[in-house]
Amino acid sequence: MALLFVSMDSNHDHFVSREEVDNGIDLEWRALAGPDRVHQSAVQMSNWAAETLGDLNALPSPIAFDSNLDGTITASEFRIRLIDIFGRIDKNRDGLLSRAEFLTAPRAVDSNEPTMP
Repeated sequence: MALLFVSMDSNHDHFVSREEVDNGIDLEWRALAGPDRVHQSAVQMSNWAAETLGDLNALPSPIAFDSNLDGTITASEFRIRLIDIFGRIDKNRDGLLSRAEFLTAPRAVDSNEPTMP
């Protein structure tokens, strides 16, 4: 996930803001789904993970995106999961992801602990 979020650092200041992530999620969904797709299958999400995250089995798994477990991932589910991960990585809750926080990203992505408000 760190690679994905780092790629969203549009102003290249070595911090990734929530605004940059919001914009990046929109771009990533359009690249994944195309202009007319409203949902993706788990297989399509696995292919996305292989290309974007570097590994077919990269965390989070497609199931982690599918909050209602209907076998498809919607733009809303995609956004909610990525924002949740942003919150897990943002340990100091300043709305920015730093390089230091990315070092803890694998544990944050795999964690089932709820995020703090």
